[in-house]
Amino acid sequence: MEPMSDRPRWYFFAWFAVVAAAHLAVEGWTETTAIGLPVGFAATLALVFVRRLPWWATGEARTASTARGVKVAGFGLLWLLVAGAIVVGLVEHPPHGADVLYAGVFVSIFAGASVFGLVKLLPKRASTRRAVLRWKLVFATTAAWAVGALALAAEVAAIVVTGGWLPWVLPVPSLVVVLALAGWRSELTGPVACLASGRWTPVAAAAFDVRAGEPVDGWAVLPGDVRIKFHLPAVPADIAAELGNRRRLWLAGWPAEDLVVGLPDGDTYAIGFIGHHGPWG
Repeated sequence: MEPMSDRPRWYFFAWFAVVAAAHLAVEGWTETTAIGLPVGFAATLALVFVRRLPWWATGEARTASTARGVKVAGFGLLWLLVAGAIVVGLVEHPPHGADVLYAGVFVSIFAGASVFGLVKLLPKRASTRRAVLRWKLVFATTAAWAVGALALAAEVAAIVVTGGWLPWVLPVPSLVVVLALAGWRSELTGPVACLASGRWTPVAAAAFDVRAGEPVDGWAVLPGDVRIKFHLPAVPADIAAELGNRRRLWLAGWPAEDLVVGLPDGDTYAIGFIGHHGPWG
């Protein structure tokens, strides 16, 4: 089980793809590109997978409001830089012939990344219905395979029809999208398996302020006399009532890698994050 801050930051792959494509569109393949792309990719790997980096490097501030402000500011600044580079490149080097296709592909990638970033930044309340969770897993699985097949077909078409540098650039956003979908699917697989297992383990738990639909921070005693601090985002009403009135949580599919809670006869769920754990007493 991993704390929320320790999960991979997949969105940095998307930023790397956009910046790399912008540089290639404006400057082409140069000696700077040959050095900068590997170095940038190595830095991106560190941002994605290294745990507990400074908040100013990742945008993951301690409070939700500060974190969202940092992400909005970072997205806006990067969007302006890339958009400015596109405009400068198109004005100073207007595309002709096959370059029109290259420019169209890159602008489409930038537009898609912009829409994705805006959707991720918009405030929204996640669904806590188990049926929705199962449909998300089906969608993520189908989308990953479909995008992979489409990307392969597009790469073959780019090699056969256009040639040039497009076949070298096209796999970057395709790989980012496939990896993002695969990462999303892997995050869904564990909770779905826990809820489908039919195993429910009651544990003693308590929290000071329990309100339906709001985040909850509290304490629980896992099997084996292990005391933990936990965080539950947007607790459904039935789980909130169980925790507030009976001081109890039901763990689905325990032991498991994910802290999935619900009720044996309910249709909602919540995925918890562990802040600290250790032996009781």
